[in-house]
Amino acid sequence: MKVLLLCYRGNPYCGGQGIYLYHLSKELARLGVEVDVIVGPPYPEPLEDWAAVYKLDNLNIWSIRTSHIPYEKLVRVYSPLNFADYFLTRFHIFPEMETFSIRAFALLKELLKTKRYDIIHDVNSLGWGMALMKGFGIPVVSTIHHPLTQDMQADLGVDKSFWEKMTTILFYPIQMQRFVIRRMDRVITSSIDGISELRRAFGLDEHRISVVYNGMDVEAFRNTGEPREDRSLLFVGNTEDHKKGLTYLLEAMTMLPEDVTLTIVDDGPPKKLNAANLIERFRLATRVTITGKLDMASLVSLYSRKTVLVMSSLHEGFGLPAAEAMACETPVVVTRAGALTEVVDDRSGILVEMRNPAALRDAVMKLLEDPGLRREMGAYGRTRAVENFAWPSAARNTMKVYESVIQSYRSRS
Repeated sequence: MKVLLLCYRGNPYCGGQGIYLYHLSKELARLGVEVDVIVGPPYPEPLEDWAAVYKLDNLNIWSIRTSHIPYEKLVRVYSPLNFADYFLTRFHIFPEMETFSIRAFALLKELLKTKRYDIIHDVNSLGWGMALMKGFGIPVVSTIHHPLTQDMQADLGVDKSFWEKMTTILFYPIQMQRFVIRRMDRVITSSIDGISELRRAFGLDEHRISVVYNGMDVEAFRNTGEPREDRSLLFVGNTEDHKKGLTYLLEAMTMLPEDVTLTIVDDGPPKKLNAANLIERFRLATRVTITGKLDMASLVSLYSRKTVLVMSSLHEGFGLPAAEAMACETPVVVTRAGALTEVVDDRSGILVEMRNPAALRDAVMKLLEDPGLRREMGAYGRTRAVENFAWPSAARNTMKVYESVIQSYRSRS
């Protein structure tokens, strides 16, 4: 089987799609699949050992003021798609998925002069170019962990002014995704909850959706044996994403004893300001630390050393930090948000209601005061992660989706 993977942001440390691309491509290759990858910046860790990689350009300037755009990027603005990137971002539109997909379509047109693919697999973009690719006579599937409508609603919920609400609406390409997703041969989502979310957001028929749980590297994510730090909590996630519910966790921190600390794994100022502003608002500067982005070894060390991982989310398409913590034998406290109820059960962690800082406090205190319960949950969490969320299993299940789509596509041809 020959598979083409498309990913508009490929670096494993830039977000979930990069992690997905890296590990899925590697495991598919181990299963004997011939894998090609078309990817945008920031580019992934080297994949060349198991895939042919084609890197596309992108100015990646949405969050950069015009006066601060580096000279080496400004001089590249005058190509048509780079100019589109520049022009649209000045109106608060996020064009990266659209322009990546058009670039990928143009490149694929050239590749098909000498290559042939059995299936095209788009990761999280649903750009206009994906619909154009249907004209090549190759089935196209897309992985959508959660619809962008979830992100938009979360941002609108905290926007205060009419201008903020308008820029949020402009930012998300909802109509593009609604058009393109209905033209995919299959949509893969990472949870049963994701089926209802896709139906609600895009009116997608259930029979066109397949569930494949996200994978994780259970060999890399395992307890390091380092001593546990007492009364120390961990949060891993995008602090600018309002769906992560960070404000509720920090409010819970104000209710916890003064000796309880929190470590946040994400960028802080000047790249990201939300967490720092909330820490100042809740007067938690002496108890909360922001690490910045970490490499995998450092992250595994934190998972292994901290007492409890907390996810205060309002929605999760999967909830990878919970699975990673479980693999490192760390108990978790999570909200009953989206797919978290599928990742965590009451033997591996404590689930609480969303938007409830007092419930978070109570769950955290229950674990902090019961070392035996923490050890029991940690041991079971490792078993659950290995049995349900290892990448080899995810790749095999993805292959089954490919085979089903290809067979159905050929039967219609």
